[in-house]
Amino acid sequence: MKFQDTCKIPSIEEIDEWLSKKSFGFEHGTILVFVCIMAYAVILSNITVMKHHAFMTRAWDLGIFTQSLWTTLNANRFLYHTCEIFINPSGSFFGVHFSPILFLVLPLYWLFQTPETLLVLQSFVLAFAAVPLYKLAKENAGGRSVGIAFVFAYLLYPATHAVNWYDFHVQAFLPLFFFSVIYYATKEKWSKYFLFVFLALMCDEHAAIIMSFIGIYIAWTYKTTIISAIKRKELAEKKLVVPLVTMIISFVWYCFTIWQRNVFFPIKPETMSTFLGSSNFSILGARAPIEIPLLIILRPWNAVQALVYNGPIKLLYIVLVFGPLAFLSFKKPSALIPIIPWLTFSLMSQSIDHHSLGNQYEAYIIAFIFSAAVFAVREIFRTTFSLRSVCRSLKMIMLCTFLFFIVSSPLSIVVNRVFDGYASVHIGRHEMVISDVLNRIPQNASILTQDNLFPHVSHRVDAYVVPNRFFVLENIVIDFLNRTIDRVDYILVDKETDPFATNVILSILATKPQFILVACMDGGTILLYKRQT
Repeated sequence: MKFQDTCKIPSIEEIDEWLSKKSFGFEHGTILVFVCIMAYAVILSNITVMKHHAFMTRAWDLGIFTQSLWTTLNANRFLYHTCEIFINPSGSFFGVHFSPILFLVLPLYWLFQTPETLLVLQSFVLAFAAVPLYKLAKENAGGRSVGIAFVFAYLLYPATHAVNWYDFHVQAFLPLFFFSVIYYATKEKWSKYFLFVFLALMCDEHAAIIMSFIGIYIAWTYKTTIISAIKRKELAEKKLVVPLVTMIISFVWYCFTIWQRNVFFPIKPETMSTFLGSSNFSILGARAPIEIPLLIILRPWNAVQALVYNGPIKLLYIVLVFGPLAFLSFKKPSALIPIIPWLTFSLMSQSIDHHSLGNQYEAYIIAFIFSAAVFAVREIFRTTFSLRSVCRSLKMIMLCTFLFFIVSSPLSIVVNRVFDGYASVHIGRHEMVISDVLNRIPQNASILTQDNLFPHVSHRVDAYVVPNRFFVLENIVIDFLNRTIDRVDYILVDKETDPFATNVILSILATKPQFILVACMDGGTILLYKRQT
């Protein structure tokens, strides 16, 4: 790259030339990608750990994973947690989600047994998804400068931050695995392709549905070759076999996940409707998400009603996930085939969690939205054979990326100011008092507490949480709390951060004279009760 004229902005060709040069044995482009990855991982690790120390993480789901991993390593329990034991009597995480990827997390957690380990791991895993994205864009859409642009867009993407922001989830592995699946499919390196297919399937049972649609996408991509092979009766053609095997593996895997849950970790029948989230699809009338496609066909008017429910929010959701890439993904609609299952689910759902940023769900679709945009840029490059022809698209992506980062990322100063309770992190006197009270509780003591305090006491078998989100099962939940209170040593609540859980506990404690108040801190908002011996 030439810098003689300091006022001259380097062209995309000059940028690409500089990125191709090497220092310390590595291309400048590769070095820049890893610098960006490390910067993102370190920043997000620090922020999410600080968020945990500010008691802004939750039992659902950081506490579930910390207790599941800790009991596996230290208590001879199989991924055991207590957060949903009134629904899932086995207590095993496999009763809720089939996620063998956790076996790969266990060795790291064995070395560093703290909730912070999972938050740091998640930040690095999400950041390293930029590596296959960079390769995909570099090799398919015009070179290193295009790859760098997409890396910047991904690491500044609000949906990436939303996944990273919300506790820890196994879905955080999916962007890395799905990007790799798409990349190796374009390279036709099928052994590595299937390696990442299996890794993605190991995240949770829903990944199998996405993966089956990846098989459909690959079949569509190679449809001409496949039709020709069928006509010639060459059924061993790899481009025919690969998508077919992908779909078969996905279907068998999904069936296996349901079978293992029903046989080894069954859900209480009376809670199955709540477990499946039937209330989220009451307009459509689906008792389980698997019924949604059929009911859309059989009940089109109900489907329209379900679609327009929370209509403005759903439209905003579409804008927030596609807008940062200047809506380029829509120019390559076939590459969006894998997102059909999630978009159908989210747009039919009545739960705002399913069509708003701030949860783990976007991990199912991030890779495909970016891949579609990469392939759209590739079409521009192929028709002109000039890097300059894609420069306008890259400028639009960068402009939209920064704009959407400012208005919708939890890392944005603007979002911090507007949504103080969501995006901003405060560690003040109240949080320090809670930490002091937590230190008074013996490590081996059993305890019942609330959602945002549970991750801090989850390294024990007998730690329990008030399940606010399941009070639709009020009688079952109250019975569970009564039985739990009868056997725990301590009860800790904080009126300031969870008044609902505090009121529920205090109403039950009014009939439990065996507990005495041993700490009443910060104006009576933090209450610690202990069983009398």
